[in-house]
Amino acid sequence: MEQGPRAPKNMVEAVEGFRAYLEARAHSPHTVSAYLRDVNRFLEFVLEQKRASSWEQVDGAAVRAFLARELKGTKRSSAARRLMSLRGFFDQLREQGLVSANPARLVRTPRQDKPLPRRLSVDEAFHLVEGPSRREPPSEDAKAEAARLRDSAMLELLYSSGLRVSELTGLDVTHLRLDLGLVQVTKGKGGRERLVPLGSKADEALNAWLRARPALLAPERAEEPALFLNRRGGRLTPRSVQRLVDGQALDLSVGRKVSPHALRHAMATHLLEGGADLRSVQEMLGHKSLSTTQKYTHLTVDKLLKVYDKAHPRAGRPQEEGEDEHGG
Repeated sequence: MEQGPRAPKNMVEAVEGFRAYLEARAHSPHTVSAYLRDVNRFLEFVLEQKRASSWEQVDGAAVRAFLARELKGTKRSSAARRLMSLRGFFDQLREQGLVSANPARLVRTPRQDKPLPRRLSVDEAFHLVEGPSRREPPSEDAKAEAARLRDSAMLELLYSSGLRVSELTGLDVTHLRLDLGLVQVTKGKGGRERLVPLGSKADEALNAWLRARPALLAPERAEEPALFLNRRGGRLTPRSVQRLVDGQALDLSVGRKVSPHALRHAMATHLLEGGADLRSVQEMLGHKSLSTTQKYTHLTVDKLLKVYDKAHPRAGRPQEEGEDEHGG
């Protein structure tokens, strides 16, 4: 397909030239449509704001103002895609000599939100943490039995106390206060310490593991302080915990990869759904900012709205585009 005119006379013609430019490079119709939609949206903004009468007059401030407006009504990922479209458009204009610089290259890509993983239901969380007991019967081999009890204790503790995996593997035996039903957690080197409650199931699992722990202690490392040990008697790594969760999640109905962090998310959402107050959950999770903890309320509110919309005869709230009746 022939490329459009090399020297469009006005801003609209330049956009049509961009269409030909994209099509000549065999971009899919969907990609071409998305790029042009973004550029035309920007063109409308520039004309409405009377910021320029030619593409050469457009500067980085205009692009930043456009993105700032877009971020008020769309996801950060969508705003980032629009910036990418503008960068491609101005790159093409610069190649043609229609502008001397690319103003979109002067603007930083919006920081992307880290989406929360899809929540585990209570049944799924139980299924996950009970995996070692269900999958592996007690063993007569002392090391194998100790490893089974260790795995069970780690999973119970992840879900019971909402620990980060690095916090879990960083625990020493002295951090447990089983007499008080608490675990002392430190975040990072020189980080803040917090006390987190232990549930009864985690307490039982930890007591069973502590009784079996000597079987994994190497004679030369008899004073090893780490709570959770590998088979060589050293501190267990976060990667080992990930492998454990991978193995236990194989037969979950969720049909997706589950990380150790998913149990932390499950603990938070299940506490909030059960009536726990936000400040208490913030303290247990070790969040500096309450706004970080508030992200978990979005999951519980979303669930509440879906139940309401499905059950109430006068809800009448339309579902979002691309969402089926199951919220997929």
